[in-house]
This record gives sequence, C-alpha cells and structure tokens, in this order.
Amino acid sequence: MTSTVTDIASATAESAFEPPRLRTVDDVTVAALAVAAAREITGVMADAMAFARIRGNSVDLTVQLPIRYPMPVWQVAAVCRRHITERVRQRAGLAVRKMDIEVTALTVTPAARGRR
Repeated sequence: MTSTVTDIASATAESAFEPPRLRTVDDVTVAALAVAAAREITGVMADAMAFARIRGNSVDLTVQLPIRYPMPVWQVAAVCRRHITERVRQRAGLAVRKMDIEVTALTVTPAARGRR
C-alpha cells in the first residue's frame, strides 16, 4: 500500500469529515495477519501458522511457532505475543482476547550446529 499524502494538516482536515467505514474481516484474514506479524520476529521460522476465531470485537488466536535454536523460546514467544496483539488491533480493529502460543519446533541453524 502506498500513500502520496504530503501535507499532514490537509489530510487530517479532510479525514475529519469522512464517516467511519465499517470493516469486515474473517477468521482467515486475522490468522494471516497474525502469521505475517509472527514472521517479522527474529527467531520465528517461515512456516509459522495461526488459527483465529472472531467473537464480536475481539478474537481468540492459536499461534504455532517453529523457533530457531538457540533463540530463547520464552523471549521469542513474549515478543510475538505483543507484536501480534498490536498488529491485529491496528490492521483489523480487533482486541486479542486470548492467544495460545504453541512452539511446534526448535530448528537448529547451521551456525548453531557448529557449536559444541
């Protein structure tokens, strides 16, 4: 998505007169947002998965994280939890009511394999 707004004052004034738009998102879309957010965190492998269940203005998430070893699992999970919660709030307008994080794999990276 790109933006060509150069004058913040005029953009703010114009948007003040627009009625709020309703957004409709489904479980699959929110799950995709959660996966994209998780993949932005150092230590999370590309094959992360998520499942979402929207309940009114909130969502319950189950996030499956394969994590690179030797990253600290608790730290990666905590950062993911915060980042996913914020991203879902920003992009979908939903509060995360509950998030279960499952660590599905600890993958040894080539650099870690050489250590003994």
